[in-house]
Amino acid sequence: MTQPEDPATWLASLAPAHRLIQREAGFVTAAALSCHGAAVSTWLAAAPAGPVLLYCEDAGYFLAGLLGALAAGRETLLPGHAAPGYIQEILPYNATVLTDIAGLGTACLHLPGLPPAANPLAARLPATACLNFFTSGSSGQPKPCRKTVPQLTAEIAMHRQLGHLHGSTVLGTVSHQHIYGMLFRILFPLATDGTIHAPRLDHWETILPLLTPDSLLVSSPAHLTRLPPALSTAPSPAQITSSGAPLPLQAADACARIFNRRPLEILGSTETGGIAWRYQTATTSAWTPLPGVELRTGERLELRSPFTGSPEFIATGDLATQLPDGRFHLGARDDRIVKIEGKRISLQRVEDALRGLPEIHDAAALSLDGTLAAAVVLSEHGQRALAAQTAFRTGNYLRAALAPRLEAAERPKRWRFVSALPVNAEGKRTQPDLLALFAPKTRDLPVILGQSITPGEAMFELELPENLRWFDGHFPGQPLLPGVAQLHIAAACARLAWQKHYTGREMSRIKFRRVLTPNQRISLRLTLRPAGDMDFQYFQGEDIAASGTFKA
Repeated sequence: MTQPEDPATWLASLAPAHRLIQREAGFVTAAALSCHGAAVSTWLAAAPAGPVLLYCEDAGYFLAGLLGALAAGRETLLPGHAAPGYIQEILPYNATVLTDIAGLGTACLHLPGLPPAANPLAARLPATACLNFFTSGSSGQPKPCRKTVPQLTAEIAMHRQLGHLHGSTVLGTVSHQHIYGMLFRILFPLATDGTIHAPRLDHWETILPLLTPDSLLVSSPAHLTRLPPALSTAPSPAQITSSGAPLPLQAADACARIFNRRPLEILGSTETGGIAWRYQTATTSAWTPLPGVELRTGERLELRSPFTGSPEFIATGDLATQLPDGRFHLGARDDRIVKIEGKRISLQRVEDALRGLPEIHDAAALSLDGTLAAAVVLSEHGQRALAAQTAFRTGNYLRAALAPRLEAAERPKRWRFVSALPVNAEGKRTQPDLLALFAPKTRDLPVILGQSITPGEAMFELELPENLRWFDGHFPGQPLLPGVAQLHIAAACARLAWQKHYTGREMSRIKFRRVLTPNQRISLRLTLRPAGDMDFQYFQGEDIAASGTFKA
């Protein structure tokens, strides 16, 4: 493989009028982007020396800031998110902040307000150009991972040589602040005369209208496992990629059915770069090592590749079984770093953040089938808060309290409030004991958060917990509350309100308008008619989710 060019060279090779960046307001040409990057480089030349912290929501401003910082010879730091407490943890005292949002630092350049330079960037970056991604180290503290520009461009050159990436307009549900998003959303379209859709896409309602036969959708399990339940077909993109964690087979099958495309899964990490790829067609689908990656399996999967920056073998946190043809099956992780929604999450970091809250005395974090959970021992302050509201509201409050330090994927979604964390005879916490705290206790009815009952009308505020027996098997991987369960719950609430029994043998005007899923909060209104019939209505906020009438 010949030495790949760098991103500045790729940009200079584009036609000046090439539509490089796409926004709702229009396109930004390659020439305009290059002049914007040059303005960043010129501004930094007059700024105090020191590293640059680059954080942008918009991929176009990010690319201009990245090329400008590297052209100025600055060490560049790429935070994974912009929570204020997290930024303060990693921000060096002498760093300059480049961003498209306000309030990240004192020495701050707001990129959207910077006028472009008269001349474009130099056509080549300094040989020393490098940048630092941040990962969750074993200690729980954000750990910088240094990558040189040749390491990144070598990985892009490898994917181009392999020829399995397709699409000229790149859409992304993942952040370009992480290495996967950087490689596939930024560098790949830049190297292949493509177009970068600047905003990151969070919701399928905004993704679907943008898909065309020329689209490359750069996504992850966080989105591909949450396709809208009612979606049966959608525009077929040229390619869908997924990384961050192995994709469940059900999600791969759903993509094949809906988009007529199975996702290309890329296995890798910030430290290792890309390791392997697969198109998953069965639970036994093996991974194929990427060209140039040498693997060996012992206690853990180890690799040596041009993307690591080291000539030595590097151990991952994954167990694996190698096959005679060189492919391998991936096993479980063997450390305290877990994958949640495709992101590497340090359980130690989550626990440290939880213990830093005044409401929490002690905490243990764990992954429950890809969902982050926490068992916590509340302080006296926290116990008073729990006594004043429901466990559901207490969990939501704690999630919000963690926001200044942890990004959304790092904040637990499932909670158990216990008087003490379980330990074994040696005084150590064990995974089976923690899992037992979350063992499902099947229940027949929702949690009643509040109720108001009069002789003619009853209102119930309900929470639909995951362990409602009605969710079991309906449907695998996409639990929904079936209509028969909604009728059963309405009849049970009528018995609770007025000791009236409705069998459901005769009903009318039954309509189910919206799906009800685990952990939702809904309202149920029951109204008695003079003849003894009972109307019911389920609400999601102000919207009616289901309605009908039980005959007396």
